[in-house]
This record gives sequence, C-alpha cells and structure tokens, in this order.
Amino acid sequence: MNMLAPSPGRIPLLRLEGIGRFYGGADLPTAALQDVNLEICEGEFVAIIGPSGSGKSTLLNILGLLDRASDGKYSINGADVSRMAEKQRDWLRSRMFGFVFQASHVIVDESSARNAALGLRVQGVRHVERELEVTKALLRVGLLHRAGVLGKNLSGGERQRLALARALATKPRILFADEPTGNLDSVNTQSVIADLKALNRTGVTIVVITHDPIVAAAADRQIVIDDGRLEKPEALGSPALAAVHEHMGGRPDPTEALSPTSLWRRLNLLMDDVCDALASLTSRAGKALLLILAFMLGSGGLVASVGLSQSASAQVSERLAEAALDEVQASRSPSGVQPANADIAALRGQKGKIEDLHGVVAVGLRVELATSEFRPTRFQPNRGIQEDDFAGSLLAVDSTFLDISQAVVEPASALALLDNSFGKPVAILGHDTAARLGIPSVGPGQKIWIGGQPVPVVGIVQQPGRNPVLADSIILGISAYPSTASDNPLFVVRTLPGFPAPLADVIPLALDAAHPEHFTVNTVADLRSLRKGVNNDLGLLISVISWLLLALACLSAATSMYLTVQTRRSEIALRRALGMSRSSIGRMFIFEGLLVGLGGGLAGGALGVLGVLAFCLSQQWTPVLGPEAVWTGVAAGAVTGVLSATYPAIAASKADPAQAIRA
Repeated sequence: MNMLAPSPGRIPLLRLEGIGRFYGGADLPTAALQDVNLEICEGEFVAIIGPSGSGKSTLLNILGLLDRASDGKYSINGADVSRMAEKQRDWLRSRMFGFVFQASHVIVDESSARNAALGLRVQGVRHVERELEVTKALLRVGLLHRAGVLGKNLSGGERQRLALARALATKPRILFADEPTGNLDSVNTQSVIADLKALNRTGVTIVVITHDPIVAAAADRQIVIDDGRLEKPEALGSPALAAVHEHMGGRPDPTEALSPTSLWRRLNLLMDDVCDALASLTSRAGKALLLILAFMLGSGGLVASVGLSQSASAQVSERLAEAALDEVQASRSPSGVQPANADIAALRGQKGKIEDLHGVVAVGLRVELATSEFRPTRFQPNRGIQEDDFAGSLLAVDSTFLDISQAVVEPASALALLDNSFGKPVAILGHDTAARLGIPSVGPGQKIWIGGQPVPVVGIVQQPGRNPVLADSIILGISAYPSTASDNPLFVVRTLPGFPAPLADVIPLALDAAHPEHFTVNTVADLRSLRKGVNNDLGLLISVISWLLLALACLSAATSMYLTVQTRRSEIALRRALGMSRSSIGRMFIFEGLLVGLGGGLAGGALGVLGVLAFCLSQQWTPVLGPEAVWTGVAAGAVTGVLSATYPAIAASKADPAQAIRA
C-alpha cells in the first residue's frame, strides 16, 4: 500500500499531536481514538481508510471541528484549536472547510440553487455575489440546468454532486469528504473522483474517508486507521506537493481574523435567518396553516373581547345618558315600614303627590311579582301538561308606565283595558314571551293562567322602547291586584330635562315629610357605575377565554416545532457543519415562531374586528373598537409565537453535529 508522508521541513496545515477521543463515563471510557499523530500539508489529497468502527469518522469530525478531542493538541496553521471559542470554531469552519458527506444532506424542500448557496448564506455573502458563485459551482459539477429543481426531485448522483457544489461555492481551503461515493454507482463514482482530483489540482487540500479502493488509489497519500490508532506512515516524499505548497503560500489565512464584525454581514445573516424561517414554513404549509389558525383564534378572541367590551360599555353609557336626562325612580327603602292599610288607592295618592311637583311630566307604577308565587302557565294547571317554569318577568303596572317607557302595544286599546278591566285581570305579553308561549296574536279565547286563574291576553308589546325587560315579560294591570300594595312598588318618574337631580331631593319629602328616609330615590345617572362593571366583566370573561386559546396555541406550536427539530436533525447538523453558529440556529426557529404568531395575530385581528362588527350590527349597537385593540391581538400573537419557539430553538441550537450528521 502506498503511504505518502508530507515533505520534510514544511509547516503542516493540520497537525494532530497525541489526540485521543473517549466516550462514556470516567469509570469505563470507550476509546474511539488513541494517541493519534498526523500532519496534513496544504495541497495534499489524503485518503483515510480502515474497517468499519475503526475511528475514521471520529477523526474526520475532529479535523473538521465538528467534535472536540479528549486528549492531545490540534493545530490549524499553527493556531491551537483548544484555545478557540465556539464562535471562532464556527467561523473558521465556515471560511476554511468544505464538507461532502455520504448522505449528501441535501435539504429536500429547497431548490438546488438554494442548497448550493447554504454555505455562502452562513458566511453572510451578499446576494449578488452569492448568485454568481452558485452559478459557477453548479456549472462546474454539471447541475446548472437543475438549479431550480427541488432537492427531493434529484437522483442520488445529482444530490452528491450538489453537495460538492455546495462545498465548492465557498472556495474552501480544505475539503473533507466522508464516504462520498458510498451510495453511488460506478459511473457516478468516477465522476466524483474526477471532481475531487480537479479540485485538488487548484490547490485545495482534500481529506477523504473511504472504503472504496478506487477512491483511495486516487489520493496522494493513504492513511490507515484501525481500532482508533494510525499505522505509522512511511516518509517517502512527494515532489508534486512542494510545487503545490509554493502555489498556495500566498493565500490568506482565515485563522488571522476569527471575529468578523462588519455590519453588512450581520444584516445579511439576519435576513437569511428570516428567509430560512419562511422557507421552512412554506415547505410545511399544512402544519404552518394549522398553527396560524390556532394563534388566529386566540388573537381574534382577544381583539373581540376588547371591542365587545368597549361597544357594550358605549351602548350602556348611551342608554344611561339618555335616561339620566329625564328619569327618576323612587321606592320604599328597606328600613321603611309600609302602612298596614296601604292599598292601590294609597299608591295612587302617593303617585299624585309626585305628579304635583314642579318638573314632573308623568309618573308610572310598577310592581314586580314573584313568578314562584303566581306560577304563570300557558295551560290550566293540573291537566297533566308539563311546562317549563316561566323564566321572564311578571309585572303589575299601570298604563302610564308603558307610556313613559315608550313601549308600542298592539292593539292600542289594550292600554285602556289594563287600567279599567272591571276588577278582573288582563295580560299584555312581551313579543318574546308571546312567541315562547305560542300566542302569535290576541283574540277571543287567548288566555294564560296566573295563580291558577285564567287571564285573557289583550295585547302584545311589539317594541319595548326604553325598557328592554318588557320584551320578555307578562304585564298585568296593577288595579286588578290590590294585594300588591303590600309589596314594594316602584314609581318611575319622567321629568323635564335637567330635573332628575333636584327632584331626587324633593320626592322623599313629598311622600313623607316626617320620615323622608323611608324612601329611596335613584336617578339613572347614579347607575353609571354599571358601565364600568359591564365593561370589566365582559372584557374579563372573553379575555380569559382568549388567553386560554392563546396558551393552547402556544403549547401546540411548541410541541409541533420541537418535533420538527427532531425531524430536521440532519439539516441542523449540516448547517452547524457549514459554520452556522448556535445563535443563528436558534434565531431561525425563533423567527419561525414569530412569523407564525404574527400571521395568526394579523388574521386574528381581522377576524376579531369582523366579529365585533357582526355582533354590533345584529344588536343594532354602535361598534367601538380602538386601533390599540387590533395591535394588542397582533402583539399577543407575536409574543406567544416567540414563546412557543423558545424551547425548540434552544434544543436545536444544542444539537451535536458530530452525531446528527451521520443520522
């Protein structure tokens, strides 16, 4: 076997001294390499051969800075690798080395051109220069006509040539090839050997691991490794190497500038991280759309919660503001004692006292009856017909109450019957109650049962006016229920504009000058505190649901992206091998989460706005939605998207390229 050693007196480009690599615990370590001493000079074509499990790939990983030695010293152009930080190793790997692996590690969902440009993207090369170098590399390996073809549509031989083009595009000083012909037929094997020899003639150092004797025979020097140890090489010299060394002597040394700081390069790297994230998402469009949908639901709910709470608050404020101008409500306070002889006549007397006050337009009476006591039903009780308990309101009122509520009752004559029904009760139904009880219109024979007694239905409230409760109520004439005077009636007072506040002070004195404290008077303005309560309660309810949806979306995205990390191990390892830093790997996944979250946030913002508009339109509300609500949804989507990608990004950045590259 031909064993060529470097020419005496020359400084080696790569130098291993007493290198060892051990795996397992300190108690029982397993040696992959032991006491390896090796020098490789610039311009050599070296083949490392040996049986499976002999340590060939471990040696290549250490030479290519994919792994660290446990013992010994490794120098590149005289610089001690052990003294280099992780970022310096990454940068040196991207600038000095090229890699061609047996599995080719082509990114199957990207085009040949983007695959070939991967190393240049890691270096931060500008797009114009990148396209030029990719074109040269693809032309050199005969794949320029396949530049736009996705990696998954290339043959095995084409993928291996694409891997070589990817390495050539970066103009490496050293090319490492791990079983580059292991999966190829004889024709493609000869093509790869010719490419390697042609590249070596340009001055590039070639280090190839192979089982193939044809590939080994093409090398200038063959190094045999067995059981983690190198066979001692025989120094035979090589005149050709001296000429190559002279040719390569003027090439710049990448180890002299290990910390690039140029702004344009950093910007290029950042933009490439974003582009890589977009490419990854578009290549997995179905999964990305499902994640966006999850974020959209959460963000849309958040926007809707803000919009609905603002619109509901505005609606309540509008109604209260309208009523506060001309309405007062008076009732006996809990501490007040109702006279024993109080009856409907007494109530009308109190009503008259209020009507005599200056600024009062009209006074209506209303008593709310207990449905549990009177048990309203559609059919006569005890007939075996099962009915649900009545869920609406049962009210005893006078016609003035309906007038000042601006309710529309059909027929209009029903109001007169409500006050003067000759001592017998009659009922007016709200339109919702009428529909639920199956009474579409009034007429002879239409009746309901109240307290076990039949009550004819004489009218239907078609529009509840200023009192929405009337739509789902049974309304009785207060005159027919004299016993209700012992309950606590409510006087609803309609006033001239601006009079509610002064009348609130005068009404208790008018009703009982000796004990005004027995009466409570509320202006509707006093109820404005409800606005804040409605706003807060409604907003809190929908917000909690929205945040739960966002949390579920975040968890789903994190799980999906973590599984993606596992399926993309070889791609991540390839990027690390080409010099991409751990932070860049992490940023790529963070950007994926950010883009998914932003997409979901934007779609959710639009969905939330449409939801608010649709709901307000159905309720005849005036929609109120500030721009901050939409931005809140977008920001929430973006933040949760980033959070969902954080752990997968950390896991991806910690991937060991030496192990994953052979997966």
